[in-house]
Amino acid sequence: MLNIARQIYVGWDSTKQKYELPEAEVIPLGDSANEKRKLETIIARYPNLREHENIPLPGFTLHKTDRKNWGSVDQTWLVIDPRGFLVRISSQNLERILHVTGITEGLIQEECVWARENTETKMTLVPVSSSSYREAVRNTELIEGKIDMKLVQIGDTVLLQNKLQGRYLGSISLYGPVIDTVRNEFKPQVCLRRQVIEVTPNNYHYQTDLKILKVLEKTDSPMTRASALELIRKTMDISFFSSSSNMTGKYYGVRGKIIHASMYAAPKVSMSLVEISKDEAVSLFSLAHISTDTGMLLLEDHTRNRFIIDFPYYLGSGSMAVSSSNFDACKIQAIKDDGNFERIILESDRNFMSFGSFGNNIKKQPKTSLDKFAKFYKIVKHVKDEIYT
Repeated sequence: MLNIARQIYVGWDSTKQKYELPEAEVIPLGDSANEKRKLETIIARYPNLREHENIPLPGFTLHKTDRKNWGSVDQTWLVIDPRGFLVRISSQNLERILHVTGITEGLIQEECVWARENTETKMTLVPVSSSSYREAVRNTELIEGKIDMKLVQIGDTVLLQNKLQGRYLGSISLYGPVIDTVRNEFKPQVCLRRQVIEVTPNNYHYQTDLKILKVLEKTDSPMTRASALELIRKTMDISFFSSSSNMTGKYYGVRGKIIHASMYAAPKVSMSLVEISKDEAVSLFSLAHISTDTGMLLLEDHTRNRFIIDFPYYLGSGSMAVSSSNFDACKIQAIKDDGNFERIILESDRNFMSFGSFGNNIKKQPKTSLDKFAKFYKIVKHVKDEIYT
């Protein structure tokens, strides 16, 4: 959502000045975490700093085009800000300016202002005659007048700063399948206390802070947190969850996938093993293969070595050859039989390429089959007194 920060911060290093005016970096001033981090970076990087009111001004002028440094792929345009410094804009930004106003001897013929998307710190130059400027002004008014969360009820239809709309379902903790977290270590995914909206049936968007700008429709029957959770759980197996505003409705592997929702905020999900029959293992293998979930099934051979299956990242052409009688498995370090564990760790000997979900250089066994294993275990995840697989 394009908007205009009321204040901008400008930094430059006059000791590295190549042109008559200093080349500066411009950022918005705001209260979001990334804005604060960027401000700290600017203060640490540049000896010359200025704060300015971000208002439309005449006098923005093209200076020249070049690459910022030798490693830059695309050329950018240096623009003179009438306050006395140069700022780089992209060719795409210049193209948008040319669509709405003329440039005479380098001078942009309209007043311009610095704008940005949502709480991003990358700025774009917007002429006041453009539809983008009018949209940014409306969005800025919405953002500055955003509703107090105390006035939002579970069940209300809301508008978010990222332009998504949906039914607000309150704050819920979300949990996912096992993924590799560092090198050869695997843990269940955890997203604690996320605010959730239902964008369309069975499609949910979540964030720590949804940035609700407006209640579009008040509910006649406010929901409780429990009833909202029940709604989500009813179709959990066919639902799509995303923290991105791009609601594709499809997962491409297990990373980012949500398969359990809870009132409980458990920072660590423990796991346990439940022995199952071979027939159950074949069914569980098929389910795990469909979702490319390596954290559902554990195998034990006749010498009591244990393995997990290396499914591909996604169901591409390479995964079609995978079956319960033809798959890759990776040996894991010993885990307790008589209690819960929080991690699955592969053996550290990693000396050749894996093309599956375990990434590069994991030592794998030759292609194998469920028939070659003696015992089979379902890997169960625990969130307090709740379980999921």
